[in-house]
Amino acid sequence: MRRNRWSYAGRIVLAGILLAIAWPTSLNELAVTPATALAVALVVALPVLVAPEHPWRAWVASALGGVLIALLVGAAPGYALSVQAVHLVVLCGLTALVVARCAPWAAAVATAGLVGLFVLATRTTEGAGLGIFFTVVVLAVGLLGRRVLTQRRQIVEAEEQRADEESRRAVLQERARVARDLHDVVAHSMSMVVVRAETARYRLPAVDAASAEEFTAIGDAARAALTELRGVLTVLRADDDAADLTPQPGADDVDELLAATSAAGVELTVTTTGDPAGLGPAASVSLYRILAEALANASRHAADVPVAVTIDHTPDTVRLRVVNGPGRSAAGPGSGLGLPGMRERAAAVDGALTVGPTGDGGFAVDASLPAGRATLSRVSGP
Repeated sequence: MRRNRWSYAGRIVLAGILLAIAWPTSLNELAVTPATALAVALVVALPVLVAPEHPWRAWVASALGGVLIALLVGAAPGYALSVQAVHLVVLCGLTALVVARCAPWAAAVATAGLVGLFVLATRTTEGAGLGIFFTVVVLAVGLLGRRVLTQRRQIVEAEEQRADEESRRAVLQERARVARDLHDVVAHSMSMVVVRAETARYRLPAVDAASAEEFTAIGDAARAALTELRGVLTVLRADDDAADLTPQPGADDVDELLAATSAAGVELTVTTTGDPAGLGPAASVSLYRILAEALANASRHAADVPVAVTIDHTPDTVRLRVVNGPGRSAAGPGSGLGLPGMRERAAAVDGALTVGPTGDGGFAVDASLPAGRATLSRVSGP
C-alpha cells in the first residue's frame, strides 16, 4: 500500500514537472495563445499519470495529441519543431513502456508511430533519420525492459508454485499424521472389539444363543466400521487425485444402514417416496452420511424411543427427515462434531439442513439436497 502511494506521488510530481516545462516553452516554440499553451502542456503531462497501468492508452493519447498539435498549431517563427521536444521525449518513454509491457502488435505500432511523429514534427528527411535513431534506442531499452519483466514474472510464478507445493506437502504430512494416529489408536481398538466379540462365546461360560447372536452382531458392526475406517485411512494417506477414486457409500447403501440400525435395537419407522434413480453421486453420498449421523445421534440420545425416517425423492430434490421422541434414559456423551459435520455435508452440495427440538421434547433433523449430478465439495470428516 505504501509503495503504491509513493508510485502515485511520483507520477504526480513528474506530471507537474512536465507541465511546468511544457507550458512556458510552448508559448515560445509554438504559435499559440496562453490558453492553448496550457492545453498543449496538459497533453504532454497527463498521459504519464496512467502510463504504468495503461501504457498503450497513454501512448495513443500522447501520439494523437502530438499529431493534432503538429497539424493544427505548428511551430512558431524561428523554430524548426512543430511538436515540443519535451513532448517527443515523453513519447519516447511511453514507446519504451509499450515495447516492454504490451503485445507485439502494439509495440510495432508504437515504434512506427514514433518515427512518423519525428517526421511530422520536423517535416524534413533529417527528421526521419533522427526519428529512426531515437526509435532504435527506445526499442533496445523497451526490449531490455521486456526481458527483465519476463524474468521477474517467471521468478514470481516459480515462487508461487513452490509455495503451493510446500502448502500441499504440509497438508499431506498432516493427513499422514492423522492417519497414523487413527490407525494406532482407533483401528487397533476396533480390531480388539471385533476379536473380543467373536471369541466371547468361546471364552465365556454359559453364553446362550441370544447372547451369541448379539456378540456376532457387535462383531459385524465393528468389522464394518473398521472397513470404513480403513477406507478413510486410505484417503488420508493418498494424494488428492488418488483420494477421489475411493468409493463412498451412497443412496444404494441406505437400506443396509437402516437394517443395521434396526438390528442394533433402534425401533425405526421408515417412509420412502419417489425414485432415487436420478440422484446424483454428490447428493447420494451426502444423503447417506447425514442419515447415518442422524441415526447415530438418535440412538445415542434417545435409544429407547422410536425413530421416524422419511426420505422423499423428487426430480429436483431429495428431502430427509429424522425425528425421535424424548429419550427416557440418560444420553451418552457426544463428540460435538456430528451437527457441524451434517451441516458441512449439506453445504457441500448447496443443500440446506435444519436441526432442533420438536414440540414434544424430541429432536428432528431436516435436510434438503439438490438431486443434480454436482461434484461433491471436499469437506472435513469421513
